[in-house]
Amino acid sequence: METAVTSSANTSSNTGRGYGIQVAVSNFIQGPLTALFDYSAVRNSDSQETIDEHGGEGEDEDEEELSIRIIGPTEAETHIPSSNSAPVSDAGNESGGTPADHTNSGSSSGTSSSSSSRYDIQHFARWIEQILPFSLLLLLVFIRQHLQGFSVTLWIAAVMFKSNDILKKQTALKEERKTSVLVSIAMVFMLHVIFVYWWYRNTDLLYPLVLLPPKEIPPFWHAVFIITVNDIMVRQAAISFKCMLLIHYKNSRGRDYRKQGQMLTLVEYILLLYRALLPAPVWYRFFLNKGYGSVFSSLTTGLYLTFKLTSIVEKVQSFIAALKALTRKEIHYGSYATAEQVNAAGDLCAICQEKMHAPILLRCKHIFCEECVSEWFERERTCPLCRVLIKTADIKSYGDGSTSLFFQLF
Repeated sequence: METAVTSSANTSSNTGRGYGIQVAVSNFIQGPLTALFDYSAVRNSDSQETIDEHGGEGEDEDEEELSIRIIGPTEAETHIPSSNSAPVSDAGNESGGTPADHTNSGSSSGTSSSSSSRYDIQHFARWIEQILPFSLLLLLVFIRQHLQGFSVTLWIAAVMFKSNDILKKQTALKEERKTSVLVSIAMVFMLHVIFVYWWYRNTDLLYPLVLLPPKEIPPFWHAVFIITVNDIMVRQAAISFKCMLLIHYKNSRGRDYRKQGQMLTLVEYILLLYRALLPAPVWYRFFLNKGYGSVFSSLTTGLYLTFKLTSIVEKVQSFIAALKALTRKEIHYGSYATAEQVNAAGDLCAICQEKMHAPILLRCKHIFCEECVSEWFERERTCPLCRVLIKTADIKSYGDGSTSLFFQLF
């Protein structure tokens, strides 16, 4: 019995073959992660099949026909291998098989390992899908139990972020800012701080402000709430004080904006040092809980104070650097230019495009107004014209009136 199957190889039709994948919408609704991984697995197998087909077309593109012959059982008995071919076959088996056998075995082992890893990922995705709804329910219950705390924290944080933007805009106005506006802003901010502390007057919010531990051991979330509220309110009060500084330097005779920027930076580093100290009394009271045992509570308290000491030392060093920058009379990135140097440069500032006022000669020999170049070096470290490094790495400047927005929880 013999059967012949003939197929014509049409290259254009094979290259234009497309694959469609249908994924039910209900699968994505019921199990989005599992459906995603299943879809990825289907896409990978289809792409591999496409590569195999294109590879086969490249090898057989010269052949016109493909014949397959099926031999029946009666005819198979007559096709007995010759004696000369038997040793070759045995030798091939003894040597470990043909190269094609090695290739097939390697591909099968790779496929099995990839299938196993894909199964593990899908199993993990199903586990996530099972615990995700329950986790969301627990989160909703937790928010409902602490609804007032979450609401107050979000409100005062939003007010603080908006206050920071307002102060930066007022600082950028320079001589155009109005004293009445700054006084109104400072009063509104301080009234907001006073109202929050009056509302929580029966809690332990006021004790950490003077670096005293609370009367009672606070629960964990209550300790976090105390530290967060104090951290935000202290920054709100500092923003009000910065508004008073802007009023002072606006009404001053020389309107030294470089000194104003240095003063704002010093106030911010004092604030950072104080904010680093604020959480210490609360966590000290929290860790020093005799209910955990005297040895354990003493060990955790000692470790916390050790970690806190390292961060406080860094804040003290930054404060000292800001204080030195304020008291330093000379300009550490250049010197005042003479009249001959200004005339040779053209007596026109390249930053403000106006006549130079208190010109500064940088180390790269370019001259700018002192006010313009001081404001430039609050953001950059290179010359505005030649981009040569002028200002070495120093403490971060807060001369634009900005306040650090990171929360100091520990």
